[in-house]
Amino acid sequence: MSDLVEVRISGKAVANALKANDFAQLDKLTNALAVTTRLAKTIKQRAMRGDFATQRRPYRTRGRYIPSIGRMLPFFVSEGYAEKTGAGKRKFKSSEEFHRKIGKMAGGNVTGGMWSGLRVRNFGTRAAVIEFAGKSMGSRIKKLKRGRTNQRVNVANRLKAATVWRTLKFNLIQPKDKEIQALATAIADVLGHAICFGAPLKVRGSGDRALARHLVQSIETGRVTNYL
Repeated sequence: MSDLVEVRISGKAVANALKANDFAQLDKLTNALAVTTRLAKTIKQRAMRGDFATQRRPYRTRGRYIPSIGRMLPFFVSEGYAEKTGAGKRKFKSSEEFHRKIGKMAGGNVTGGMWSGLRVRNFGTRAAVIEFAGKSMGSRIKKLKRGRTNQRVNVANRLKAATVWRTLKFNLIQPKDKEIQALATAIADVLGHAICFGAPLKVRGSGDRALARHLVQSIETGRVTNYL
C-alpha cells in the first residue's frame, strides 16, 4: 500500500488570508500542514506494520449478543468483504476466528481501504488535523426491499476508525511518545537556526531522530504539495 497522505486546504479563514495577502498567517499554515503531514506519514507507515501507540483489546472469541432476540449470533461479513479479505466464507464463530482466518491479527488494518483515506486537513490558518476521510468497502450487509440485500456497501472511513475505538479501545492515529518528542526536537532545531541567522546549530534532542530530521526538512523547505 502507498504511504502517501492526502492534504486538503480549504475554508473561509484561508480564503480571507489569501485575499488580504496575510503571509504571516499563511506561513503558519504551511508549517502546520508540513509538520502534521510528515507525522501522519510516519504513523501510517508503522500502522501498516501493526505498530500502534497503545495495545488493542483482544478480538471477541464469541459471537455477538442480540438483545432483541435474546441469543448470540455468529460473526457475519458481507460477500464483498469476504472476497476482498480472502476469507473464503461469510460466517464465523467470532470476530477472533475471522481475523485469524485472514491473517490480520494486528488490528486496524484489514483491507487497507480505511488507511487509503488518511488525510491531513487545515484547521483555520493556525493548525492542522489528521483524520480518516472518504469511504471504503465494509463488512456491513444492507437490507433492501423485497428481502434483497446489498453485499457491497462502502462505509465512511471515519466510522470505521470510530468502530475500531469502540470495539478494540485503541486510537489508530495516536502518536507515540517518541514522535511527540521528535516534534519538540525539530522545533528547537529550527528555532536554533533562526536565532543564529542560519548558523548550523544542532540542538540535542530526544525521541524519533529520523522523524525529527524529516520534520526539520519539511519546515525549512516549506514542502507542502497535494501529496507529500
